[in-house]
Amino acid sequence: MGKLKKKAKVKTSKAKSKKSKFPKEPLFLDRNESQTGPCPDVYKMLKKVDMHLLSWYSRDFMKGIKSGLSKRIADDFGFDEKQVILSYGSEDLLKQIIHCYVNPGDKILIPREAWWYYKKVASERGGENVEYPMTKGTLDGIAYYYYDVDKMIEIYNANKPKVVVIASPNNPTGNRIDSKDMKRILEATKDTVTMIDEAYWGFGSTENEYVKPYIDEYPNLVICRTFSKFFALAGFRIGFAFAGKNLQTLIGFTTRYLGYNRVSEKLGEICLNSINWYLKIGKQYEKDKEMMYREFSKLRGFTPYKSFANFILVDFPADIRKGMKEYLTERNLLIKFLDEEAFRTEVRISLGTHDENKLLMDTIVKYCKEINWK
Repeated sequence: MGKLKKKAKVKTSKAKSKKSKFPKEPLFLDRNESQTGPCPDVYKMLKKVDMHLLSWYSRDFMKGIKSGLSKRIADDFGFDEKQVILSYGSEDLLKQIIHCYVNPGDKILIPREAWWYYKKVASERGGENVEYPMTKGTLDGIAYYYYDVDKMIEIYNANKPKVVVIASPNNPTGNRIDSKDMKRILEATKDTVTMIDEAYWGFGSTENEYVKPYIDEYPNLVICRTFSKFFALAGFRIGFAFAGKNLQTLIGFTTRYLGYNRVSEKLGEICLNSINWYLKIGKQYEKDKEMMYREFSKLRGFTPYKSFANFILVDFPADIRKGMKEYLTERNLLIKFLDEEAFRTEVRISLGTHDENKLLMDTIVKYCKEINWK
């Protein structure tokens, strides 16, 4: 009996060792959140938070500005500080734009293959969604979504919406709009409040040169960004935007007399000062995306889409979606199995650390081998 018990213990030990490579708690690779976290100076600053930041309102209004963060961003980009808007994340920016300019019955032009919240927020004001499509093609030999600019302009001219929403990069497709196509769209919509949602700026491109020329040339344009994604501060909920000079109503609507979250403002400034740290993280993301494109392309029926964000969209074979989801969930690896009108067989995978990305990819490949999916 003793020997049998000893053997049983050895087996249990091996089983635990084998299973230990998977996380004990769910790994959320389905939310587009950062798994690497913010730069080290963020943690250092949080240890120094004192009563002044926690108990006192901002006094920045006495300097004739909304906040130190909006002034810093304005100076970096060459804007009047009044044209920089702060908000509770980019989600809040979208909501404020819609609530500021849309009345019952007004139309909002949004992408069809995009974030579900675009389709919901119009209803909060009694607005009506009008969708424009994207088309599938390839970029650098990898499947890719493109904005159908001709069709978008055609739909815009036919509907004359009150607000136009453009996402670049777009969620969940990961594609962005190049400058030539963006200029065509902005020329067509220049008389309409147009929002460019750049929540995923930084991962595939850190270009900024176009921001001021666009805002100066198109006074009804607002370009929205956030500290949630690239800068890994989703929990602090802070976003910002650049507003064209015709958008005085929006600028006034978003201004807060008593200021904003003072801790978040300080953290935002620290992130801007630590851009090189984030660029190193971004380079690893790009390497891991390339690894995933390559590995998924080897599997029968899988199609990865090139992404300029912190996630990739992958078309999974319908026959194994359910089994794959159960297999990954049992191992605490959670990815987003989409089930929307525009996405029936696609999965969105948020990038984690290099080790997490490799573990996920290895596990997907292993499942395919186990069910003899070749």
